[in-house]
Amino acid sequence: MKAAVAPARHIPIDLLRDRAMSAATLARVGCSSIEELADVVAAQYQLPRLALDTVDLSRDGAGLLSRARAEQHRVVPVFASAQELTLAVSDPTPFEFFDWLAHELKRSVVIVVSTPGEIQRAQRRLYDAPTIPSLDADADADVSQEALAEASTIVSRIFATAIAQRASDIHFEATERLTVVRFRVDGVLRQVETRPIELHPAIVSRIKVLAQLDISIRQMPQDGRIRLTTGASVDLRVSVLPTYFGEKVVCRLLDNTRAAMPLESLGFEPGHERDVMRMLQSPYGLLLVTGPTGSGKSTTLYAALNAVKTPEVNVVTIEDPVEYQIPGINQVPINVRRGLTFANALRSILRQDPDVILVGEIRDEETGVLAAEAALTGHLVLSSLHTNDAIGAVLRLSEMGVAPYLISPTLLGVVSQRLVRKVCLACIERYEPGANELETIGLPSVPAGTKVARGRGCAACHASGLSGRTAVREVLCIDETMRTMISRGVTADELRVYAAKIGFRTMRFSALRLWLAGVTSTREVIRVTRS
Repeated sequence: MKAAVAPARHIPIDLLRDRAMSAATLARVGCSSIEELADVVAAQYQLPRLALDTVDLSRDGAGLLSRARAEQHRVVPVFASAQELTLAVSDPTPFEFFDWLAHELKRSVVIVVSTPGEIQRAQRRLYDAPTIPSLDADADADVSQEALAEASTIVSRIFATAIAQRASDIHFEATERLTVVRFRVDGVLRQVETRPIELHPAIVSRIKVLAQLDISIRQMPQDGRIRLTTGASVDLRVSVLPTYFGEKVVCRLLDNTRAAMPLESLGFEPGHERDVMRMLQSPYGLLLVTGPTGSGKSTTLYAALNAVKTPEVNVVTIEDPVEYQIPGINQVPINVRRGLTFANALRSILRQDPDVILVGEIRDEETGVLAAEAALTGHLVLSSLHTNDAIGAVLRLSEMGVAPYLISPTLLGVVSQRLVRKVCLACIERYEPGANELETIGLPSVPAGTKVARGRGCAACHASGLSGRTAVREVLCIDETMRTMISRGVTADELRVYAAKIGFRTMRFSALRLWLAGVTSTREVIRVTRS
């Protein structure tokens, strides 16, 4: 790097952005050459001056910034590390672009000044360089038009098959020799086909194009969305992740019909549905839906919104991401990279005159406190929480740092749920459970002649004996006695004892009712619920 000269002249911004730098233009600011102009600009902005022609460029830079963006902004990556990226520019004034890049890459962006010619030559050296072997075998592979055409057919067929088989997720994974395609159906992953690893770059590129992602970025995660143009009311949320043998792609299938599902279609037990509707009719308070990932929390929350949505009610949601678009509701997508978190969005929403607020998930103390305070000040707040059961949600809020004096007056109730697989109707068989099976499931006995169900396994259920899923739930309604207990900071066991006295039934109870009705199997009851 050359030391910057003393700033004797001021270079106007419009001159820096002039792509046709003529001798007359240079003379106007007292410079005899473009190199001298670069020296003056570096001194003016107190930045290092870098003569690029003799610098070895870091190949990692090409994966961090696409050629199209580099040429658009007349910049070139020079050095890259886990903490920062050094960028050579001829115009150091596009601060918004530099800030955006720093947020996208989650690293500092260091600016150095070079001439436009040096930058163009460096761009050619960096982006036109021969392929360098790397651990990511397909990262720099050339994708032929023939491979792209074949990949297009493969991807379209896989999407159609996944929709037909009611898959919730599609996984495209690179191994040493194969591309493996797996579907998650009814919560369980199943391998459906393999392809030669040589096709993997083309398959990934095709998905990236459909999701409007940058196909030149192969060393960083990307997220996008595909809107299918077929008759199916399904969109795909796409996540791309670099792995050892190549990029892994996971597509989450979003059935848009779920956004319009009424609460009564979700399989609530009659008593549970009445309890939830009573809580939703409250003018203010906090209603939580809990369960692990993939337990149907979002579907239940959307159904709850549909139950309260009217033209007279202002409903605002904060989601990460917005999975389904619901007419008549204002939906705010979280963007942590831009500083838009659940907590920040919730603060702004409270100034938007809301009646009902959906907070996609309470993840930290700040969001929990704001949600409780919003409920306390006259808003109906719906949210989700990751806990094992309904009683645990009360204690989880306290553990996060939400004070009992906020939880006690605001919490209306908790819906905790899991999804159990149903016995396949195409191969169902009835049988009388033995003593060992009853002991395993936690029942001392059943009425004589009681028969439960299992699946033998057939082509329709891919030999699993199970097809489709339904929810098992427990609904905890907070009464005045429980509010007093919460404000005193009682233990979970004390809450469970009191809840049982007022008629609270656990998820195991709900699952056993389905088991006795022949809807699900013994193994599913044990897998999903706790005795």
